[in-house]
Amino acid sequence: MKRYLRMLAGGFAALFAAAGLAGCSGTSQSQSGVAPVSQTTGGYVEEDISPDHNYNVGLFAVGDTLHAFTVENPAGSILDQTAHWYAMGPDGQWQEQTDSGFVDLAAQVGDCYFALPQAWLTEQGELYWKVTAVRDDANREGETFYFAVKDGKASRLDAPPQGEVALAFDDFTQGMAVCGDVFLTVDSSAVLCAWDAGQKPAQLTLPDWNPSCRLLAGNAEGYYVYNDNGQIQHYILGGTTTETVLDGGRYSLTAPGLSVQQAAVGADDTLYVQMAGTDMTDGSSTLYRYRWDPDLPAPSGGTVTVFSLYENATVEAAANALQKSAGITVEYTYALEENMDDMQNTLVGSREDALTQLNAQLLAGAGPDVLILDDMPVDSLVEKGVLADISQAVSTQDLLPNLAGIWRQGDAVYALPARCFPLLLGSDAETLATIPDAETLAQQLAAEPDLSLEQATPPAQLPVLAYYNTVQLFDTFYPLYADEIWQDGALNEPAYRQFLEMLGEIVVGGGARLRSSADFTRLTGTYYHPQTGTGSCYTNYECRAFCEPVFSLETVGMDIFYHSSLSSGAVSPVGEVKALTTAAGRSCIQPSCIAAVNAAAENKQQAMQFVQTLFSEEVQKQTTVDGVPVLRTAIQSQWDYGFSEYGAESGTDIVQVLEGMKPSLPSTQLRAAAGQGAGEYLAGGSLDEAVNTARQAAELWLAEQ
Repeated sequence: MKRYLRMLAGGFAALFAAAGLAGCSGTSQSQSGVAPVSQTTGGYVEEDISPDHNYNVGLFAVGDTLHAFTVENPAGSILDQTAHWYAMGPDGQWQEQTDSGFVDLAAQVGDCYFALPQAWLTEQGELYWKVTAVRDDANREGETFYFAVKDGKASRLDAPPQGEVALAFDDFTQGMAVCGDVFLTVDSSAVLCAWDAGQKPAQLTLPDWNPSCRLLAGNAEGYYVYNDNGQIQHYILGGTTTETVLDGGRYSLTAPGLSVQQAAVGADDTLYVQMAGTDMTDGSSTLYRYRWDPDLPAPSGGTVTVFSLYENATVEAAANALQKSAGITVEYTYALEENMDDMQNTLVGSREDALTQLNAQLLAGAGPDVLILDDMPVDSLVEKGVLADISQAVSTQDLLPNLAGIWRQGDAVYALPARCFPLLLGSDAETLATIPDAETLAQQLAAEPDLSLEQATPPAQLPVLAYYNTVQLFDTFYPLYADEIWQDGALNEPAYRQFLEMLGEIVVGGGARLRSSADFTRLTGTYYHPQTGTGSCYTNYECRAFCEPVFSLETVGMDIFYHSSLSSGAVSPVGEVKALTTAAGRSCIQPSCIAAVNAAAENKQQAMQFVQTLFSEEVQKQTTVDGVPVLRTAIQSQWDYGFSEYGAESGTDIVQVLEGMKPSLPSTQLRAAAGQGAGEYLAGGSLDEAVNTARQAAELWLAEQ
C-alpha cells in the first residue's frame, strides 16, 4: 500500500507549498544567486529553532508565544499519525502542550488510506483542525472534516466558523495573512483579497499581485510576501510600496531543494519561516527564526564571482553557506535561463556565444573567479593553462576516486565534480539477478505487452519499466553507449545502427504505444544538461525507481524499497542496487557541478574557499536536483536515510558501487544529434536516414567549433 501513499502524499504536499515553489525559480543572467548586502551594520540573524518533530501543519505567533503544530508519519492514516503542539515563549524554549485534541479527532475520522491534517490557532487562542481524508476504497474520494478543540476535546463541525477560520480552511485559499481585524488571502486564481471579521470584502488599497509570489504572514501593521526572487518583502497595511526584509543575500532563505511552507511574525517583527521539501516524508523540514540585530557588522570576507552555463543548485547552496560562515559575498551568474514553452524546457541565450565570450576573457587573463564547467570543454581549458591547481583547497581522499582523478595531472588537480549522475539498477536481489546487463534489459522491455505510463495496469502486472515517450526510452540506454557511438566527435555508424536497432525492437514490442516526441530537434531534451536530468524517466508506475540517473540517494533507497515490495511481497524487503552495465561491462557515472578556479582569478583566496565549501559535508549532504554527492560520508548518509525512513534495509555497499563505475562526460550537442536520428527511426523512418541525420547534425556542430 505504501507505494500509493507516497504518490498521494507528495501530491498534497505539492499543493500545500505550490506558491512557495514558484517563488524559487527564474534567476536571470544579470542576477546573483546570492545578492550582496547593502547595510554597513544591522541585519537579520538566522537561527534554526526546529522542534524535535518538524513536519509542520500550522505555525502561529499569538502574543509573545510561537506555536508550531507538527505530525509524525504524515504519509499514513490519521490513526497512524502522532501530533505535537509546541509552544515557545520569551525564554526561547519549546514546551509541548497536551490538549491539541488530535487523538480525539483521529478516532472520529477513523481508519483511512491517507489523511492531511491542518491546524489553525486564532489570535484569541481558539484551536481548530481541518482533516482531508482519503478512504481505501475503489473511488479513493476525499472527505473533509472540521473540528473545534476546547479543553483537549475535539468536536466535529459541519463547517468552520465564519471569519478567519473559514477563510483559512477554504479549499481555494493559497495563502493567508492575519493583519489585526483584516484578513488577506490569495485564492487559487492568484487574486489578493482583503476581508473583515465577518468574511465580507474590506475596502483596502492592495498592490498588484504577482502570481509567482507567496503571501506569508501579517500583523496589525502589515504583511510579508515571499517574491519570485527569493526575497521576503514587507507591505504596510493599505499601501502599495514595499521594503525588502530578507534579500536572499547575507541570510538567504536556507537550502536549495526546500521552499517556504509557512511563516509567522512575532514581537519586534521577528520572522519565523518554515522550510520544507515537497516529499512529505523526506525529513528535511526546518524552522528558522530571523531576528533583527542592529549591531550586526557588514560582511568583511571579500567577494568571489562564480559563473556557469546553467543555474546550479549546489552552487547556490555553497554560496549561502560561505556567506554565513565567512562573510564572503558571492556574485553568481549563469548564462542560459530555462523557460517553459509548450510544457518543454527551453533555453534563453546561446551556449556558443557564452563560451566564446568566456574563452576570450580567460585567455586575456580576466573572467570570473570560479567556473562551473558543466557542458564546457574541460580538457581544452586545462590544456590552455587557464585553470588553477585546486589540490590545496580540496582533499580528494574522501571523494569518489574515479571522479576525483579525471582532471588530475601529477599532484595538480584542475577541476572536480561536486555531484554526479550514476546510472543504476535497483530492486530486490532476485529481480536484479534476472538482468545481468543492458542488452538483457532491452530484451525484457521488448517482450512486455505495454510500456506506456498512460495505460492503467494492476500492480501485479507492472512492466519492468514504463515511459511516456520515446525520448525517455532513448535516455535509458544512450549514456551507456555514447562513448562507443561517438569517437572523437565522429559517428561510429556500426555502433549507432546497432543501438538504434535495439531501441527499435523495444518500440515494436512493448513500446508500440509510446508517444514520439520532438525533444531531439532542440537542445532541450530530457538529458540536455544535469540540472534538468530525466526526472520522469525510468518510471515503474507509482514507484519511480528501478533504473534512473538519480538526483538523491535518499530517494533511491525509498524507491528501491517500494519496488522490492512489489517484486518480493515481503514485509521488510532488502533493496539492492548495482550499476547498469552493457554486456561488455561498460557503466556510466556522469560528473556534474564541475568546479574549477580561474588561474587569473582576482579573488583567488575567496575562490579557493568557495570550492572548498562545495565539497564540505554541510553542502554535500544537501539534496539538490543536480546530482548525488561525491563525498563518501555524504553518500552513505543519504543512502542509509533513504532506507531507515521506511524501516527497510539494504545489503548494497553504495559507495563501492559508485566507485566502480566509469566516468562519462556527456555532450549535449552529440546527444541531440544521436537523438534526432533516433527520433526519426522510432517514428517509422529508415535506418539509413536516421544515420545520415545524426552524422550531418554532428558534422555541423564540429564545423562550428
